[in-house]
Amino acid sequence: MFERLKDTILRNQYISYLKRLEIDINEILSNIKKRLDDKDLFSIFENRSYEMLSPNIILENIIFEEVNKYLLMNNYDLNIFKRDIEIDIKTLIATQNSIIERPNIKKPLDIKEGYDQIINIEDNFIQIARFENEMVKNDNGLGRQGQTIVFEGLSIFGERKPFVEYLPSSLIWHNAFYYEPFIIGFIKKFNSIESNNVLWINSLLLQGLDLKLDSFNNGLQALNKKDEVILKFRQWRSSLIGNGASFVGHDSNTSMLEGCNLILREDYFEKLKVMIPDMKFYSYIMDLK
Repeated sequence: MFERLKDTILRNQYISYLKRLEIDINEILSNIKKRLDDKDLFSIFENRSYEMLSPNIILENIIFEEVNKYLLMNNYDLNIFKRDIEIDIKTLIATQNSIIERPNIKKPLDIKEGYDQIINIEDNFIQIARFENEMVKNDNGLGRQGQTIVFEGLSIFGERKPFVEYLPSSLIWHNAFYYEPFIIGFIKKFNSIESNNVLWINSLLLQGLDLKLDSFNNGLQALNKKDEVILKFRQWRSSLIGNGASFVGHDSNTSMLEGCNLILREDYFEKLKVMIPDMKFYSYIMDLK
């Protein structure tokens, strides 16, 4: 199990942060491996029909415990994560309050890669970004063939993958979600207690549109001076599967479609086009086996 999850472990925010501080992580990885050798650890979340694990936070919890145990035993300050990568409670609450039924848009399998016009209009709102993962079934419908993932969004430079993906979501609430020129930022976390997928606009563009963040209790969204919702993040999980039609358990929390999008009111989209006349909408497709 350790080898299967090794890449995910090395990308974990706590491990990555210790590496940036040049702290030796070998002992931590060894201890994580010992705990992952327990073959029954993930069995309750395993969906054998589709050869997938249902979303869970076991791995992140193990990493967090082993990292803090190592820091304690080696006399490091246990507040080492407090400023830079503490749990982003505001985004967690905001995204949980942004859950919707899946909108009536094309599925990833029906999307063609390349540049396109902005065509998804819903109640005077335009989709300016989307991330969605669709499970692809075998021809006989009895198992998983792979996954098709779509990344769609406004881009300045015409790059194939339209999102910036390295900024922490906590910067959203400090109006500091920017580092270099970009339109849309994307935060992806695997099996985390925090939000799995977050899309948001560059904070400087938010200010340029004269918008302000709403309370996180109302979802992840931005308002104008009249307190009208102008920019809104939404997320969904659709078509849950399990090991049997009547079986409901931990393994049936796997979805055929999981995604999120960012929608902007049409009149403000026109303002954004004036600000960034060269922006383009690009769809990037990733197929996984």
